[in-house]
Amino acid sequence: MSGRAALRVGDQVRLDERLHTVVGLSGTLVRLADEAGRASLVLLPHLLTAEGFEFLGQRDGSPVVAPFALLDTVPPLEAEKATAWEQHLLELESGRQSGIGAGAGPRPEYDPALHTLEERIAAKATELRALGWTVSTRTVERMRTRYRDQGV
Repeated sequence: MSGRAALRVGDQVRLDERLHTVVGLSGTLVRLADEAGRASLVLLPHLLTAEGFEFLGQRDGSPVVAPFALLDTVPPLEAEKATAWEQHLLELESGRQSGIGAGAGPRPEYDPALHTLEERIAAKATELRALGWTVSTRTVERMRTRYRDQGV
């Protein structure tokens, strides 16, 4: 990896004669997606020492992979949870609920023009608790950071 200290989401590598994009990192696990969107999970030490491994650089543009490509690799209940979190986090950022027309304004408690990010995070934690989720403000902050860094 010639002078790089870390592998990052969005990096492209060649492995098993196929181009892959790093779409997730967790400890020593690396989640890869090939050009066809097929996801795989590999241990970092195995990846770095694999015959034919080649680091190709940072992928241009975003997103690094279609969300459904990764969601196909997890149990259905987990995929459902991830999709629900994504909808809530997108509302937290934009103020707009998923599936509502483009002309609809943000809900007042999530309007970025009226509330700071911290206020919107607190409102989202309160809303999720009212829906029966076991979350804190810190949980919402952590999930927001993960989503911004790694996507769904």
